Amino acid sequence: MTQSLPAVRAEPVRLGLMAPLTGLASLYARDIVHAAQVACAAVNAAGGVLGRPLELVVADDGTHPQTAVPAALDLAARGCVALIGNLMSNARIAVATQVAEPLGIPLLNFSFYEGSISGRHFFHFAALPNQQIDRMIPYMARRFGGKMFFAGHNYEWPRGSMAAAKASLARAGGEAVGEAYLGWEFSDVELDRLLGQLDRIGTDVFVPYFAGADQVRILTRLHELGLSGTLAVVMGHFDEVMAGQLRPEVRDGLFSCNTYFMSLPCPENQAFLRELQRLPEVDGLWPGGNGVATNFGAGVYVCVQAFVQAVERACATDATGLVAALERSRVLGPYGWVTMDAATHHAHVNTWLARCRRDGSFELLEHFGCQAPEIPRRYAERAKTPRQLMHTGRLPAQPHGLGAEELSHAMARLSHTALVACDEWGRIAAANSAAHALFGYPDGELPNLPLLELVPPHLRGTQIEHATRLLADHAAGHAAEISGMDALGYRRDGSFVPLLMSMRVASVGVTRAVIHTLVDMTDRKRLEDELRRRASHDALTGLPNRTLLFDRLGRALQRAQASGSPVAVLFIDLDGFKLVNDVHGHATGDLVLRTVADRLVACAQRGQTVARLAGDEFVVIIEHALDTEALGEQAGRILAELREPVYTDEATVALSACVGIAWGRRGHTDAEAVMQQADAAMYAAKQRGRDRWQAYSAPLRDAAQHRLRIARDLRGALDRSELSLLVQPIVTMADGRIIGGELLLRWARAIGEVGPAEFVPVAESTGEIVPIGAWVLRQACGAQARWRQAWGERAPYLAVNVSARQLAAAGLAAELRGWVSAAGADPRQMVVEVTETALMRDYEQAMFVVKDLAEQGMRIAVDDFGTGCSSLARLIEMPVTMVKVDRRFVRDIAASEACRTVTTAVLGMARTLGLEAVAEGVESEAQRDHLVANGCTMAQGYLFGRPMDPDAFVDTVAAQIAAAQP
Repeated sequence: MTQSLPAVRAEPVRLGLMAPLTGLASLYARDIVHAAQVACAAVNAAGGVLGRPLELVVADDGTHPQTAVPAALDLAARGCVALIGNLMSNARIAVATQVAEPLGIPLLNFSFYEGSISGRHFFHFAALPNQQIDRMIPYMARRFGGKMFFAGHNYEWPRGSMAAAKASLARAGGEAVGEAYLGWEFSDVELDRLLGQLDRIGTDVFVPYFAGADQVRILTRLHELGLSGTLAVVMGHFDEVMAGQLRPEVRDGLFSCNTYFMSLPCPENQAFLRELQRLPEVDGLWPGGNGVATNFGAGVYVCVQAFVQAVERACATDATGLVAALERSRVLGPYGWVTMDAATHHAHVNTWLARCRRDGSFELLEHFGCQAPEIPRRYAERAKTPRQLMHTGRLPAQPHGLGAEELSHAMARLSHTALVACDEWGRIAAANSAAHALFGYPDGELPNLPLLELVPPHLRGTQIEHATRLLADHAAGHAAEISGMDALGYRRDGSFVPLLMSMRVASVGVTRAVIHTLVDMTDRKRLEDELRRRASHDALTGLPNRTLLFDRLGRALQRAQASGSPVAVLFIDLDGFKLVNDVHGHATGDLVLRTVADRLVACAQRGQTVARLAGDEFVVIIEHALDTEALGEQAGRILAELREPVYTDEATVALSACVGIAWGRRGHTDAEAVMQQADAAMYAAKQRGRDRWQAYSAPLRDAAQHRLRIARDLRGALDRSELSLLVQPIVTMADGRIIGGELLLRWARAIGEVGPAEFVPVAESTGEIVPIGAWVLRQACGAQARWRQAWGERAPYLAVNVSARQLAAAGLAAELRGWVSAAGADPRQMVVEVTETALMRDYEQAMFVVKDLAEQGMRIAVDDFGTGCSSLARLIEMPVTMVKVDRRFVRDIAASEACRTVTTAVLGMARTLGLEAVAEGVESEAQRDHLVANGCTMAQGYLFGRPMDPDAFVDTVAAQIAAAQP
């Protein structure tokens, strides 16, 4: 499709414009054509060019290389002495290398791009990454945070731009938390999978590099998923046209950096907009009308100005004169002065950063000034390569003397492997069908095309080096082969394809050929990417796992070291989650964990990383943390969110959690230490009960250090004979008769006695409780055997505590059977006390152990009953014969109606189930009277007897038995 402005006089100077009238970027067609029409009209109104009219010939480049190259060739055939284009980088590269350079026709570029093109006839009048990306990335990092996620189409512009953006971010001290590329026709599923990562990995700023309509699609979906309010979005190609494709609530607050916005106040822009508004089809300027201008249109206007200036300066339209004149271009356009750099053929330009308003107009935030062009390092070597070696245009067919028939037969034998053979000058001599399919060319189109057309622009210099070295080795009689090299291919549509490439030089006829064997590695690379993702992310929730968590925390602490801004960690641990799995099953447990992850992500603010540490433990990393009050508010929101039940088809699961808060400040770069502090704070919160938060503090630090000292000294306490046992009588409340005794562990450390409330939890957490518990059980068996020998059937029973860690240890029941037998104890007179929390921690293991113990004749008592979160149904399934009413309820019976209610309920339940009940911690007559009134017959506590030395207990029982004898 072509359009032409009618010539007003004979023999016009024809200028070709390649606009995306169709395809992915077609939303910019009107903007580009209108700007060109305004510029040409101004030229002709001033008398034309060299006294001749300027005729604009517009062709549709179709957005992609396969349509852009024919359009450019058609414009050249129609007498255009220069070309303006293209919007899409892949189309621009193809036109520059396949048309502009081979035909010697100047190509003036109006669109910002990655900087990949180096050619005698190519001139760039828009922004390079250093003029645009290197300005916007540090700005956004300073304002919103340095954790950025980059995503775009899989072709040169997004890849080259992201490479520049990541380098700029690294210089700014930031971190690329994600990078993703999608194909031209990505699905909704692929899109949601990409966007679903953003709020799960602590993204501060999202930087999308998608072309045209796909960028609109990305931004719309980002808003639909509720993500646009949780992170900042910045682009180098968001403008008034794209804003017009979005709803007001979607475009509001989006950031963009470029050479031009309609809101620029300079007089040149105002004049340009006035002329735009005069076009017949324009009913007003955006946002009130359909007259829209963007950096693309303004760039086209500048290109027309520069072309006319060059023709006037050269006094001719031949390519040689035009190139020389274009190298000296300096024009004043809608975005200020634009001055060409003769060495690089890229211009000095102004850039601005702006934010889109709700009405679609742009608020200018920062003017970065007029910046000199810098070719990115990614393409620097390409720019230095002699241009004759970089020549990539299609060459006329010539006889190669390569034995083409022989090559074709050889390739046919390997029809499933892509094979490309080229001559010593890099021209493709033969390629099989697999190669054509791999690179997206119809059969027969690859021969006579330079091999470099199949290589991404930034790797073409490297490809030349490989071929040159192989040919030199072959000439010297050495092996000339490279095997199994990772490479990238460049498809006809501009997209990249990962390859495994081998190269070898072969003599064919009278000359030599470089034969390339190519294997498509797309599936393998996709698998490798997935494996890398799984290595750093939790499979169940999609959150960062422990590995990525510590990496992110370490980086955050390094940034805090530089900035002085503190980092906070919230350590979240669910209350009694083990019970959820035991009661409702692991499928429900997994659903609960996924729900918790979603709720934590919803509670997180911009840039906060939510991770799953292990099991039911989650962590939130907060950079630039405020004070304890603000962190406490966020912890409170988390607790409130988690407090909401999780509903499943089978059950309603109640949740709660505890949160520990710790800080990493300047001078604190040890991620492990900060996590330990957060863990200690969470532990302190749990010690105070469920559903609460605790900040790490000096007292907590002292307590943690105290626990460390206890753990250190507890090791070897048995060997040093520092541990001992006491026995507290258990009596019938009716007459005070001793019917049993509970063994109580004591520790007399060298520097002073340590209470069991201090050292038992430490022993449990370190595992030291297992050997200590085994020693206690052996002592219990010996004591019961002695009581049995002394008093026979009249001997009191002996109660001994078993911890959760002991229950989880393999072989406990078998070991206890052996100790009972060796000592000669009566298992029927032994009671094993286990807390209800310990029983529920690993229900299956606990059930296995207590059943074995019950079968041996021992009685099972549930200790501290009523303080845990056990399922009554699960307890009934176990061979429990006794419950112990916790001292916390007994202590406050007189003052607390709630404690009286709980105590009465526990005793009533025990009576209904036929279980014995023992009240702990009875110290007053009032407590005893209430318990007796509610049917409790057995108790222990200071009212009846303090813990005593085993010998004293034996003497007390002996006196009781003697007194009872007639």
